[in-house]
Amino acid sequence: MDFLDLSRTRYSVRKYAATPVEREKLDAVLEAGRLAPTATNAQPVHVIVVSSDEARARLAEATPMAYDAPVSLLVCYDESEAWHNGREEGYHSGEMDASIVADEMMLMATELGLGTLWARGYKTADLERAMGVPENLTLACILDLGYPAEDSEPTANHATRKPMGEFVACEL
Repeated sequence: MDFLDLSRTRYSVRKYAATPVEREKLDAVLEAGRLAPTATNAQPVHVIVVSSDEARARLAEATPMAYDAPVSLLVCYDESEAWHNGREEGYHSGEMDASIVADEMMLMATELGLGTLWARGYKTADLERAMGVPENLTLACILDLGYPAEDSEPTANHATRKPMGEFVACEL
């Protein structure tokens, strides 16, 4: 599958099969995240793998955004490891780097026949506490991971995209 077909195929899965994710596929997804680019290659991103029944139950209790996925990846960053822009007070790349890592993992999962959901519908501090996220890390997103259920399908507006003329603001 070429890259554009892969991008078109990927959708936000909200219903997962009970089938476990094979360790080699999980490792490939994690490797794609590990290889993802980050600002100045600072690599401030840390991933917490949620796969045990106990941890999945805690996640499900803390947020509905887990959708009973067999694995959820808590994509976090350490602000002290992130690139800080000396030209703009307070700016660091942590959340952006974590989003890039999540995207790379999402696309690798799609290539492997897995489904994902990039989730951000929760109160960060509450979820960090519930999941025991170390204090030096900030949760950027949850990436749910697993095989889509047979009746899983994209939302009605999944394929709706702006025309290229609206997407490209201008050419200079």
